[in-house]
Amino acid sequence: MLESEPRPMEGSWYCDGWSDNLKIFHRVRRTLFAGASPYQKIEVVESCDFGRLLIIDGLPQAAERDEMVYARAIAWPALLGLPGTKRVLITGGGDGHVLREVLRFPSVESALVCDIDPTVLQVTSELMPFMWGNARADGRALIQHRDALELLRECAPGSFDVVISDITDPTGEGTASHALYSPEYFRLIKRALVRGGVCVAQAQELSVRDWAHHQRLRDVIGAVFGAVRSGQVYVPSFGYPEGLIFASDHSQALEVGRPEVERRLAESGLADDPYFDGAMYEAMFVLPPLIHAALSRT
Repeated sequence: MLESEPRPMEGSWYCDGWSDNLKIFHRVRRTLFAGASPYQKIEVVESCDFGRLLIIDGLPQAAERDEMVYARAIAWPALLGLPGTKRVLITGGGDGHVLREVLRFPSVESALVCDIDPTVLQVTSELMPFMWGNARADGRALIQHRDALELLRECAPGSFDVVISDITDPTGEGTASHALYSPEYFRLIKRALVRGGVCVAQAQELSVRDWAHHQRLRDVIGAVFGAVRSGQVYVPSFGYPEGLIFASDHSQALEVGRPEVERRLAESGLADDPYFDGAMYEAMFVLPPLIHAALSRT
């Protein structure tokens, strides 16, 4: 059991402080957990509008009302881009919902989660079980608590067909994900992938307000892979479109036509999903001309 006791917070607020000039406030009913691991500060609060909310190092990670939107967007397009059985690595992902969505595909042969912090798994399993669903009981799933760079250095070339980098935003030197926003990290991911495999990375905000962080990461990934494609999905609890970067040395894995997306969803038993279909797949990659032009220059 977790040591942190729920405490009432009637009328209190969680502040997602984007900058000195912009902040989003979530009204909170109570805090369910507030603690720190050796790697990061972790909180779970019960918000009024979005249900249970996971916060790491002060930044929102997932909310009960809309976590499924992000989880599908980061996992499904990469899996839909490759035929046949797939071996998947998820770096980060200790909150479970990306693993849950990966395992919904019968074509997934194995899924390894590599998250350095076991506290995230413990907290979310107990307080946000909807994030995991039945993923931990699935025989295809394996969870390791270790440094992702260490695992990538040790794994054999061609070990995976898809690598999903679901790591927290970089918040400074010494934080859990700082070293994972580096050329070395993505070179090791490419080495771990089969030829033509797909990497997808969480890539911060992608909007007309701010695309600078996304562009910097795209430059890093683009120097490693032959083809990159930027997408986004609006996450209401974040208050902005979350950027995603898909990369491969085979561009056809990154651009699947809508009819084929629909066919592959049906083949996987995922037709008529309430949050994702062929139209959503197409919409993820429709960017404002301003951003498209800026990203295309790099």
